[in-house]
Amino acid sequence: MAVARLCRIRTKVCMAPSFGRCLQNKLWTRSWKKEDARPPWSLGMWECLQSPKQRVNNMNSHPGRQQEPSVCLCHSSPAAVGRQTAVEQKIEEFKLVYRFPGIKYCRMLSRLKLLQTATTLVMLPPVTYLYLQDQVSQGVLLYTSGIALFAGAMLYAMSYFLRRIIGFIYLNETGCTVRVSHLTFWGRRNDIYCPKEAVVPLDEVGDSKGELLLQFKRYNSTDTLYFTIKYGQIVDRQKFTQIFGELE
Repeated sequence: MAVARLCRIRTKVCMAPSFGRCLQNKLWTRSWKKEDARPPWSLGMWECLQSPKQRVNNMNSHPGRQQEPSVCLCHSSPAAVGRQTAVEQKIEEFKLVYRFPGIKYCRMLSRLKLLQTATTLVMLPPVTYLYLQDQVSQGVLLYTSGIALFAGAMLYAMSYFLRRIIGFIYLNETGCTVRVSHLTFWGRRNDIYCPKEAVVPLDEVGDSKGELLLQFKRYNSTDTLYFTIKYGQIVDRQKFTQIFGELE
């Protein structure tokens, strides 16, 4: 009985190393299979980060595995390409041809007129309420209403004139596009782009060099803008001649 028990103990001890080797081989095989079971996109990213020599070694070590196209992270997306195109379009430079230094005063006058008109309109409702409460006379109400109406009419007339004063005229490097800057109703800058061929020359408009205001007209638009040579500055006379022709 003791001999048989001793034999069983020796058998278990002898089988332990082999069992350990079997378990190690099984874990190694499982880990290898797990590595091979990586999704294709992870393989593509890993191959993208490897050098060409390492890729060749991997292909030689695994000839049976089908090579799938890898997607590198360095490729540009369509949105990035669109932004790059927009930036390239903005890079085109325009050369200054004409400028009117007094445009900054026109801007200040336009905004001050807006402020004055807004102030008179704000004062009109309280005065009307006080008149209804018999706290002010009818003359005060009429006087306030007249000031508000006069301020509104002056604002419309001044803005109609100031919005048509040109502050800057540009011409692009190729000489095909003209950019004209003028004021808006709120006293802000507004740029107009038009082909050079669409600008009406001064000899066709009928303006001469001695006139205070010269007309800026286009064949494809009925709007008329104005600029002055007497108080303005022609920065590039050659480009100015390309746009408007020779002055009489």
